[in-house]
Amino acid sequence: MAKGNVAFTKDNEYYTPKSVVDYFGKFDYDPATTKEKAEEFGIENYDTIETDGLNQDWTKYKKIWINPPFTIKHKFLEKAYETYRIAKNDIYILFPIEFLTTKRMTNASQNMGGKLFIPNGRINFESGLGKKGKSPAFGSVVLKIQDYWEVEFINIEDLKAEKPNKQQNIFDLIGD
Repeated sequence: MAKGNVAFTKDNEYYTPKSVVDYFGKFDYDPATTKEKAEEFGIENYDTIETDGLNQDWTKYKKIWINPPFTIKHKFLEKAYETYRIAKNDIYILFPIEFLTTKRMTNASQNMGGKLFIPNGRINFESGLGKKGKSPAFGSVVLKIQDYWEVEFINIEDLKAEKPNKQQNIFDLIGD
């Protein structure tokens, strides 16, 4: 999808800063990442473009982080909702905020819910070519899939912090 004032370059890889992932706690699976990012985030189980996370079983993981490829984000959302229906695991997905108003979003979340974490600013992503990321042309939102809808507004400065959010899931605190 081309936007009138957006120039696409050879740099198609944009990664979530570690501080953003840390804000939401520790994850045990990411179906759409690179080996380097999984290691940086401390995520033991992951899939890359080569191992195709869409064709893997996500139900065996308790807490999943996803920054899906932009062009197939709807497929990752559909798989996330299917997985949640089966396993009721914690699944967090990063999207452009405008995706929330699409038919694909509505269809995927039918009869389900989610908690929207909406920052009061834009997340600066990291370029796959090693360039410092700029504020994107669109805002982002993190969706935690759950049975009902709710919204939490978060301070963008908290997403830039080096330490994780103090509000953690009870399962993160007690372990296995």
